[in-house]
Amino acid sequence: MIKIFIITERRADYSRFKPILDLIVKDKDLDYSLVVTGAHIKEEMGHTIDEIINDGFNIDYKIKMFTEEIDSSGSMVRSFSRVVHDVTYCLEEIKPDIILSGFDIGANLAVTIAGAHMNIPVAHIQGGEVTGTIDESIRHAMSKFSHYHFAANKDAVDRLIKMGEHPNHVFDVGCPSIDAIKQVKDNPEILKKYNLTHKDFFILIQHPVTTESKKTSSQILTTLNALKKADVNVLIILPNNDTGFSDIIREVKSSNFTYIETLSISDYINLLKRSIGLIGNSSSGIHETATFNIPTINIGTRQNKRLRPDNVIDVDHNETEILDAIKKCVHNKDKKQDFANPYGDGDSASKIIKIIKEIDLSDKIIQKTITY
Repeated sequence: MIKIFIITERRADYSRFKPILDLIVKDKDLDYSLVVTGAHIKEEMGHTIDEIINDGFNIDYKIKMFTEEIDSSGSMVRSFSRVVHDVTYCLEEIKPDIILSGFDIGANLAVTIAGAHMNIPVAHIQGGEVTGTIDESIRHAMSKFSHYHFAANKDAVDRLIKMGEHPNHVFDVGCPSIDAIKQVKDNPEILKKYNLTHKDFFILIQHPVTTESKKTSSQILTTLNALKKADVNVLIILPNNDTGFSDIIREVKSSNFTYIETLSISDYINLLKRSIGLIGNSSSGIHETATFNIPTINIGTRQNKRLRPDNVIDVDHNETEILDAIKKCVHNKDKKQDFANPYGDGDSASKIIKIIKEIDLSDKIIQKTITY
């Protein structure tokens, strides 16, 4: 039996891990150990560990990542260091055959670094993508510490190989978030739950950009001002807790817009596909909205240069640009458009599971060398 180690910090990585965990549970040749940390165990960020428990997954450990109340780049680094420290004890006790790490999130970077130093094979999901900001540096660092790579498209595959990763260790599997959204059951009653019946509405998710933390307050105010001028209904989902998050939360809470701390995967997808479109800088706007043939108004640099489908409207932190994009989406809301999604068609998790069962997990692959 192959034991797979997974750590999840927030709703963004859990939604991608869930389809994989679902398949592991059903496979007699696989087992998993799950560590929950970060925003999942913070009451003020929705306490989304409850969703993991409700989904039926066993949690082996909880790591208290965020112990400081201050919102600063220093506290963000110290939070990361706590996971690096504590996760080593989890790995020593569990002794997994492979670590499945993901994306560009701090706790996943922590376990990737720990695994590489502890001679445990690491497979990284969604390496090779260009995003701009600190997220890109984290993502590429994870790739260099990892032994196998589950990339979301050929563009990412080619980039990983250019980075010196062995071509035989890089696999094009798509993005597991597409699996997650296709598995969600349709809920026609969802609009009643959030008092959105008979309303056209947008969803806004705007996260802080750590490399632009001094501009966070003005950036969210620009977006909120554009929404006020557009006079549209919007449901705001509060941001992740990267440096600058408190500025966004403060401005959102002092506005007159409806906001919510977090949403379950099911509620989010059911609301998203019934919305006019997604506004902000979430990767969901790049990866997922095309599957529902709705537009994304992508603001600023957080998703800079990421491979995007044709439904993405890129704008700067500029009130006029955002307002014009909103008007365009409202004008076209009844026009049917079909968009191809370059991040896969919903079978990523099954591809990942199949590959894990076939790859070499012996000591032979631990010693990495660049290929050029």
